[in-house]
Amino acid sequence: MSLLQGTLSLRRFLVLGPVPTEADLQEGLRQDAFRPFEDGLEEERLGWCDWRNLLITPPDQDWVGQDRFAIFGLRIDSRKVPGALLKAQVELRLQSLQKDKDLAFVGKEARISLADEVKAELLLKVLPTPKISEVAWDLKGGMLWTTASSTKVQSALIGLFIKSFGCELQPLAPLLLAGRLLPSVPVESLMGLDPFDLTLETA
Repeated sequence: MSLLQGTLSLRRFLVLGPVPTEADLQEGLRQDAFRPFEDGLEEERLGWCDWRNLLITPPDQDWVGQDRFAIFGLRIDSRKVPGALLKAQVELRLQSLQKDKDLAFVGKEARISLADEVKAELLLKVLPTPKISEVAWDLKGGMLWTTASSTKVQSALIGLFIKSFGCELQPLAPLLLAGRLLPSVPVESLMGLDPFDLTLETA
C-alpha cells in the first residue's frame, strides 16, 4: 500500500457532519464493505476494505483505529467484455438459433435479450480489475486525506462516504483552507487577494 511504501499523492477533504462513534464507524464500514461480483450485467462494484490488504472485508477493526485517525480503503472493481468478442459471440449464437429454430429473421427484442444473456455469461469469465484508494480520516480535526486521484474515484468516495457515515466531503480548496487557518479574516478579503508575483526582474 502507498501509505507504507513508494510515492504518495494525496487529496484533502473537509468532513462536514457529526463525528460517528466507534460503533457507528464500524457499522458503516461493515454495512458497505466490498462484496465480489455476482451473476448479472454489473460491470463495477465498490466498497470499503482494509487499507493494508484489499481482500480483508470489512476492514480489520483493530487496524482501522490509529490514534485520532480512522484508516481504511475504498476498493473499486471493474470488469468489461471486449466489444469485438461480445459481437462475435452474439453473431454465432444468432446463427445457431436461426438454424435450430428454422428462422429467417430474429426480432429486435430477441436480439437484445440474447446479447444480454451472452454478455452475462462472458462477464463471469472476466477477471475484475481492482483499484484501491486509501483513506485517512482525522476524526478530531475534521479532515480527510485520500490517495483517490481521479475525479471519478473521488466522486465514488464522496457518494459512499455520506451513505456509510452521514458526513459530506468537501474538497479543501486553497480559499477554504485559508479561511480555516485565518478565521478572523472576512471571506470577502480573502477573495480579493491577488496572487503574489515571485518573478525576479533583472536590469
